[in-house]
Amino acid sequence: MPSQTFTHEASTDAPIEAVWAKLDQPDTWESIGGVDRVFDPKIDDQGRLIGFSFDTVAAGRKYVGKATPNERVEGKRMAWNVHNTEVRGVTTVILNRSATGTVITVVLEVESVGLLSSMIFPIIAGAIGSGLPRSVEDFAAGLQD
Repeated sequence: MPSQTFTHEASTDAPIEAVWAKLDQPDTWESIGGVDRVFDPKIDDQGRLIGFSFDTVAAGRKYVGKATPNERVEGKRMAWNVHNTEVRGVTTVILNRSATGTVITVVLEVESVGLLSSMIFPIIAGAIGSGLPRSVEDFAAGLQD
């Protein structure tokens, strides 16, 4: 099955702790590549986001998907397994301290899940890839002090 990986990095003057706290807010994921609307968030008793459903629009069609935990390293890395009827993958946000704040790296790994989705995968992947830089830059800009 076809697959593709997209990466974009942006910087913010916000401290890493503030950026990390935003990653536990469901609406944050609406501004990080590939997700247009988050709904039905799951929050644990410590206030940590542990899953959500989402809509994404690609090639003029809306897809409903789910995000489940993949990896969580407090203050450093949060990754979600994501899937819908056409694609599955992993969305990872990596945080690193910089001299002026935080460097945010977003990695989207996606692959098609069937024969039909394989045929339209270039369109879906193109939509995801073209939107990632802007969404990561907008997310970082929204965190500026």
